[in-house]
Amino acid sequence: MGKQLDLKAGDRILISRTDRLGDLILALPLVETIKMRYPDCQVDVLASLYASPILENNDRIDNIVRVLNAQLVSNKRYRKEVLNGIAQQEYKVVVVLYPDRQISRLFYKAGIPNRVGTAGRFHSVFFNHHVFHSRRSNKKHESEYNLDFLEFFRDGDTVKTPTVYPTEKEKRNARRILGDLKVGERFVVLHPGSGGSAEPWPLEHFITLYEGLAKQGYEVVITGSEDEGRDIAAASERQNIAVKTITGETDLRTLVAILSLASVVVANSTGPLHLAAAVGTGVVGLYPGKQVMSPVRWGPMGGDDRIILPTVVGCTCPQGECRCMETIAVDRVMEEVVSLFDSVSSSD
Repeated sequence: MGKQLDLKAGDRILISRTDRLGDLILALPLVETIKMRYPDCQVDVLASLYASPILENNDRIDNIVRVLNAQLVSNKRYRKEVLNGIAQQEYKVVVVLYPDRQISRLFYKAGIPNRVGTAGRFHSVFFNHHVFHSRRSNKKHESEYNLDFLEFFRDGDTVKTPTVYPTEKEKRNARRILGDLKVGERFVVLHPGSGGSAEPWPLEHFITLYEGLAKQGYEVVITGSEDEGRDIAAASERQNIAVKTITGETDLRTLVAILSLASVVVANSTGPLHLAAAVGTGVVGLYPGKQVMSPVRWGPMGGDDRIILPTVVGCTCPQGECRCMETIAVDRVMEEVVSLFDSVSSSD
């Protein structure tokens, strides 16, 4: 058990999670717990520029520090600017949830007196308080691994699930976008992209699922990036299926609002899946049969969520060449979507 850090009112705490969107979302319970236990301290979060918008409108985050990860690696002048900015804040503690070498070294050079990070890595030398756990074992959820860092903080209530907070203005804008597509109040979102973070369910299966749901009278919309939008358009044309899409038209905060208004979201094991769960929307998550991508470690943390795995157990396909996801049948996913949609509708 680590020794509890000596923190006083007015001290500044920085929590660093600079990797992907889903990882940042799953760090939110730790962030909110620390602020709840230390209401008189300033709690800031350092995150990538891309993922950082999900931190906005959260009363338990005092300040968001945004960084460009690629520039931290390649641009010495940028690293110096980030270093100076961090040093000026005079943080008493930094908690490094994603111990990238460059950022870990910056915290050391910034002179933060208490640097909390994981043991067992080459750059663990930059930390003077260590958490001894191995995430590679995948024995528990990522959010629980993050909560292990609480051993250095005072006891108290613990936030168990992540929450992302859309504003009413953002919801109004989302309703306008949906209205332009003639999408009503109850609808299903399909998000086929994976961003390379997990093995994806084939795009053609998503298009077929769209058609099946539409034929049963459900309103459906597909979301994604601009590049994903081009792939969706090409796939729907090949299959001769007309689809409604919101791709390349929204920033991350608008996507937050759209997902919050949906009845059900279907997605691969990726950031938008966790985003949907964090805004309280029921999700159907499509997970590969690989231990490193297991729902035990990366499952959604919402309410009545559904997880579907391939029929292949213990997949050993190389990354990016997995065919196991093809074994998840469209009819199987449709059954879960309809069941969850009906469950949500009956509880409203």
